[in-house]
Amino acid sequence: MDTSEIQKIVVDERDRVEKGSSEECLFDMMEDKRNDDRQEEPKTVDTNDKGAKDDESVANIQNLLQAMDLRIDHSTDETDTSESESDKVVKQEVSNLFSGQLPISMWDSSSEENEPEVPDVDINYDNIFEDVSKLTAVEKHLQLLYRPFSCELEMISRFKIYELCILITGSRCDTDCYPSVTVKTVNPIGLVKIYAGGKAVSTALTAESAYISLFKVVRMVEELDFKLDAKNLSRNIVNASFCMPFELDLYLLCEQHRTKVTRNCRTRPFITYNNEGENVVFAVFPTGFVLVLHSTKPSETRAAIAAFLPILAQYKDGYATQSKKMGRLCGDISYKLLWEHRLEEDKEGQLLYS
Repeated sequence: MDTSEIQKIVVDERDRVEKGSSEECLFDMMEDKRNDDRQEEPKTVDTNDKGAKDDESVANIQNLLQAMDLRIDHSTDETDTSESESDKVVKQEVSNLFSGQLPISMWDSSSEENEPEVPDVDINYDNIFEDVSKLTAVEKHLQLLYRPFSCELEMISRFKIYELCILITGSRCDTDCYPSVTVKTVNPIGLVKIYAGGKAVSTALTAESAYISLFKVVRMVEELDFKLDAKNLSRNIVNASFCMPFELDLYLLCEQHRTKVTRNCRTRPFITYNNEGENVVFAVFPTGFVLVLHSTKPSETRAAIAAFLPILAQYKDGYATQSKKMGRLCGDISYKLLWEHRLEEDKEGQLLYS
């Protein structure tokens, strides 16, 4: 072979190596090795030979892995390094979980729950209902929630819901969760539900409207020749709730308003506040949560809240943490829902005034 042919072969081989992947090079090397083995003279077979040793197979595997590593190393870039760092963080968090340690993110959330929440909204407690433009933000910050006025009546009777819905004009049958017949009243405006077990519940804008709407529908049922024995007439006690953005010093409040405050630490964790000559009663918790009780209409509820907020603002006692504000007892059940339910069941007022 002359010099030009040799140079051409070298150039072609160099181009093939540069364009080809490392895997193709590896397979070519293995093929050349096999051809060389075939050209060698056959060796005498040893009957005691049990094949290649484990060390030789391990060495071949290591050579393959090294060749693959070389190909991977050439294709790495900045994104791969960032992914490897994130993988290290994930592995560290997983190892911490199995070793009983909390991840960094969980430590951050748990520490935030134990830190006091300082409000970033300036509220004029003298009269929150005066500035209508800021009323929505103030109500949201105070978590002010109103409850509808409702009345309940138990009738010792069993109803067939579909039959009752046909007999009462303008009614609607609801069979989703608790089968009931819904009747709307116009004067006054109200909504009455009659359940199959004989319970009737009315909802309206005022306590008087709920009472009148309920008995209007009861008279309709009596005119259909149903035998009714009404008993246990009651109405809801909790009409609104709100939460002050700070804790309250109930001890000082009791000392300075002895004639208006009732307290019993053995039976309840709150105090009751009631102005003389007014129907509205407040159940005040040390965390700043307040329940508004025994109101008869929305205007009465708002007037009582507006008069009571300046008094509560005088007994600020630090800021509560998020975990203390939530006060979960089990799952989603908090002390707020628990005591609201207990007060609704306490129709005789033994828990409230004992």
